[in-house]
Amino acid sequence: MEKSVTRSWTAALLVCLIGTAATAAADRSAQEILKDLDTIKNPSYDPSRRAEPGYIDKVRAEFTAFGEKRDGLILELFKADPDHDRLPELMSEHWRRMPPIGPNEAKLNQEIADVLARSRNEKLKTEAYFARAQAGLFKSRQSGTLDLAGVEEFLQKAPKDPRAAQLLYMATMVTHDEKEKTSLEDRILKDFPDSKFAEALKGVRHQRDAVGKPFDLEFTDAISGSNVSIKNLKGKVVVIDFWATWCGPCVQEMPHMKELYAKYHDQGVEFIGVSLDQSKEDGGLDSLKNFVKQNGIRWPQYYQGKYWDSDFSRSWGINAIPAVFVVDTEGKLYSVQARGKLDQMIPELLGKKAEGPKPPAGGD
Repeated sequence: MEKSVTRSWTAALLVCLIGTAATAAADRSAQEILKDLDTIKNPSYDPSRRAEPGYIDKVRAEFTAFGEKRDGLILELFKADPDHDRLPELMSEHWRRMPPIGPNEAKLNQEIADVLARSRNEKLKTEAYFARAQAGLFKSRQSGTLDLAGVEEFLQKAPKDPRAAQLLYMATMVTHDEKEKTSLEDRILKDFPDSKFAEALKGVRHQRDAVGKPFDLEFTDAISGSNVSIKNLKGKVVVIDFWATWCGPCVQEMPHMKELYAKYHDQGVEFIGVSLDQSKEDGGLDSLKNFVKQNGIRWPQYYQGKYWDSDFSRSWGINAIPAVFVVDTEGKLYSVQARGKLDQMIPELLGKKAEGPKPPAGGD
């Protein structure tokens, strides 16, 4: 009996040892994992094939499989070497593919906690704090109530990281409380005055402060070469369309813009395109000219030539396109949020023009 028990115990120990050896053999080195990561090919997308039946679904499935494979390898690398110097970039990539909703929320929180507990890589920890701050802002947008806990944590842990201004700027877009928004804007302007987000805020405030005041714009039409000045368009309603040929929504909305132009141009409405296309060297001017010609766009185009860094659009805080301004018949800025509202706004302004100035109170 004693011999039988000893044999059973020995067998169990052997099974345990064999299992441990198998697990150890299955664990790979960081070098092996990185070799796989670096050989995965990013799926390609051919825009010319987008109309083919099933092509978009096929590409979407390829990108999903690509992301899942990379995510698995990135997490395997973290398990193998939580201090590896490539992990900050790789974990950041992985977390960008994880919108913090549903099951992802708990998974993301656990991964961040694991990084902060196990890694000695300070850059990786900074990425973890950033991911947590972004997730908090995402949840705030879903709930409608701003929670700055993650943002404040990031500001404390990485006060010199340029993304601190980005997080505060994102918070200004989440909150619906005007006092809170103004306070956050003031904080960005004070603490991060040289950031692009401070510059964008100056543009946003420029928009708010400029409504009801004279609007100034003078340029050489990229298509005809003629001089265009808002001052010479006084008496007309002027639509200012910030757009680019590479902007999908801009291109999709162009047919309707053409309809509005055709309907109201003879009634005293002018359109002006402000192009955020890329530099001339990168083909931006050719793209603009070709698009205008091929699509029969009849209004003048202000080609700035510096993509997102173009001076005029930056001065107006344009950080997303299409964006549409409207100038009234007196040459004053009437709206900086006219996108999707032109069908109603143009007739209203033309109606005011037809009514003419009202006589002074008490006059005959």
